[in-house]
Amino acid sequence: MNAETNLATVCQLDARERFAPDAGQPLWRVVSGALRIDSAPSGEPSRFVRLALPGDVIGVEQWAGTHDRLQLRALIACQLAPMQASGDSMMQMLMDTVVVSHQRCREVVSLRTGPVAKRLQSLLLMFAQSNSATGNSVADCPVPHLADLSDIVDAAPETVSRVFGSMRELDFLQDRRPQKARFSSQALRGLEVVAGMSAPRASRRLQIAGA
Repeated sequence: MNAETNLATVCQLDARERFAPDAGQPLWRVVSGALRIDSAPSGEPSRFVRLALPGDVIGVEQWAGTHDRLQLRALIACQLAPMQASGDSMMQMLMDTVVVSHQRCREVVSLRTGPVAKRLQSLLLMFAQSNSATGNSVADCPVPHLADLSDIVDAAPETVSRVFGSMRELDFLQDRRPQKARFSSQALRGLEVVAGMSAPRASRRLQIAGA
C-alpha cells in the first residue's frame, strides 16, 4: 500500500494549539501551516528544536519508540492529515523524513545565528515559501505571534519589533499585524544589502547612502 493522506480526516489546529500524535495514529503529514517542535526532557524546560512545514511528516520519533519527548505546537493555523504506509512505501517515507529533518535542523542555524534582521528574514522567507508566496508580487503571509517569533530567532521581543519597524521603514515589509505580514519575497531577499537594521535611524541612513 502506498503512503497516503486522507483529507477527509484532516486535523485542524489553531495557532498555539498543541498536537500530540497517539499510538493508534502516530504519523501525520503537515498539509498547511507550520508547527514548532520542542524537546521536552522530563524535569527540564522545553527547548526549540526545529520547524515542521507543509509536506513534512511528524510523529516518526514516537512511531520508532525513541525516548525523546517532543512537544508539537502550531505556530500558525495548521492542517494535518494522517499517514498510512507499509512495506516499501514506509521505507521511502522514513528516508524522506530523515532528509527533511536534517534540512530543518540546518535551517535552525540560520534562524539562531548572525544579525537578528537576517534571522528574521530567513524565517519570513520560510513561511512565504510554505505559503506559496515566492514571487515578486506583494502578498499577505501568516506569521506566528511575536513571542514565538522572538523565541525561534533567539532574540528579545523588543528587538524583533524594532527589526520589523526597520523593514517597514526601508520598504522590505509593507505591513505587519498580529499573525500576518505583507511583503514581497523577492524584495525581502534584498535585505542583505542593509546591515544592522535595528541600529539607530541615522546610522541606517548612512549605511544606505554608502551602499
